[in-house]
Amino acid sequence: MSYQVLARKWRPQTFEEVIGQKHVSQTLKNAIKQGKIAHAFLFSGERGVGKTSVARILAKALNCHSKPEPTEIPCNTCPSCMEITAGNSMDVLEIDGASNTGVDDVRILRENVRYKPARDRYKVYIIDEVHMLSKAAFNALLKTLEEPPPHTIFMFATTEPEKLPDTIISRCLRFDLKRIATQEIIAHLERLLKEEQIHISKRGLFLIARAAEGSMRDAQSLLDRILAYCPDAVKDADVEELLGRVDRSYLYKITAAIAAEDPEGCLTALNTIYESGFDLRQFYYAYLEHVRDLMVAKVSSGSLAWMDMPEEELKEVVRLAQTVSAEKLQRVFRLWYAAEKEINQSPLPKVALEMCLLEMIHAQQSIPIEEVLQKLDELQQKIAGAPGAHGPVWSSSAKSTAPAGKHEPVKNPAGSEYTAPAEAAEQPTNMVPEGSLGKPDESGFLAFVRQRNLPLASQLEHGTIRLQGDRELLIELTADSFFLETIKDRETGDKIKELCEEFFKKQMKVTVVPVKKAPQLTGSQPKELDRKKKVRDAMHNPLIQKIVETFEGEIVEVKTDI
Repeated sequence: MSYQVLARKWRPQTFEEVIGQKHVSQTLKNAIKQGKIAHAFLFSGERGVGKTSVARILAKALNCHSKPEPTEIPCNTCPSCMEITAGNSMDVLEIDGASNTGVDDVRILRENVRYKPARDRYKVYIIDEVHMLSKAAFNALLKTLEEPPPHTIFMFATTEPEKLPDTIISRCLRFDLKRIATQEIIAHLERLLKEEQIHISKRGLFLIARAAEGSMRDAQSLLDRILAYCPDAVKDADVEELLGRVDRSYLYKITAAIAAEDPEGCLTALNTIYESGFDLRQFYYAYLEHVRDLMVAKVSSGSLAWMDMPEEELKEVVRLAQTVSAEKLQRVFRLWYAAEKEINQSPLPKVALEMCLLEMIHAQQSIPIEEVLQKLDELQQKIAGAPGAHGPVWSSSAKSTAPAGKHEPVKNPAGSEYTAPAEAAEQPTNMVPEGSLGKPDESGFLAFVRQRNLPLASQLEHGTIRLQGDRELLIELTADSFFLETIKDRETGDKIKELCEEFFKKQMKVTVVPVKKAPQLTGSQPKELDRKKKVRDAMHNPLIQKIVETFEGEIVEVKTDI
């Protein structure tokens, strides 16, 4: 007898032998036991998870001759079960949807469903890759699928259920088969190898199961290749070489070099991978997964047994995760993930990988947000206590109950303290402490408006503000100014008048005056003098000096033309 591949030899023959699909097996067994058998079934899922196998087992359970009624446990010894297993049953027909896509094929099927089964209870049609049927073929199948003869059962299998019309899906009992867990694949391969009297290490089985990506058939096919490659003894290095996977020790070396900020170590490890003939694009995805494992190990405090990797590898990942901060791991992941398109499209992927590794090493260390907030809080406290600095706007809850002449710390909403006289705390909520905005002149008024109504202040800045006598404020704007009509509006004028009286503490008149030409400096010398004055004022501003001191920075340039 010719050699039979492992995927066919170890194909499940009962519901109990189906791996990782208990929700499907148990539902079908209960339906058979209760006699609630649907006329159409739809099995969907990834490749190699058991769709066609479950359909065959269900067909055997419905037609098994060991009992007078359908049974949830087929005997696999009666003529019906044996013929279905061999694929030559006259009453269970397997049709390839990819090669029978036309409406004529469905027309022939519709003619045949009228005939009763030759021997068994049901005539079963198993259509694999049913999503390959044409739209006309689906439409021709609708009526037959909705009301088939009582002796006919349809079973559809597909990897792409989204391509099926809703009218087909709604007429079927749908089961979604999930990917098989890595540990379940490993356990099944161990049982298989024990029966075949072959030894492969736990790590080798893990490499096979992880490469299968949830497909049992893929895992068994990979195992066939490995056994053909290593007829005597299977070593872990042979498995890695055949699968084309990068040795994880190189991943560990690169991570250690990044943690130590060692560019030479990084480039040496990458060059070794390149010289060994590994696919650099496969290395890219392997390291991306490795960084993800490091991040999970870094943030997880409990058991990591759920992570799909051997115990010795898990210990190494946990050890490496302790040598790198979470912020650095996040930065490494972002930079590495962002380089995917460049590496996949580059004619020189090795160069792209080298530049990405160097960027990860030399990227400036980011400051944690908690540290930034702490420094801002310290800066606010320093500014609040600085003489002549802008004071805080007090809330209504900051009133003092201390006796007259005594002082009590008053907290602003940000949490910093400001020591103020008791009588000052009795001021209304919207009052600004005297001296915080300078003397009561035009510039002080504009600063006051900027603090109370920033949009209005930005409009006033497009003109010139000056006092006319003691009780009149003139606002001069060019006749073609965009903001002239807005400021002359009655509602806006009332707001300006209210703020003006609040600032100067007396009745004021506000007059908006359109002028032909905006007042401006003439000649290059006055402009240069004005620029130098602005630079000097900015350099000696106490707020700016505190910011530079707190964040240990330096003033590179002062722009006055913005």
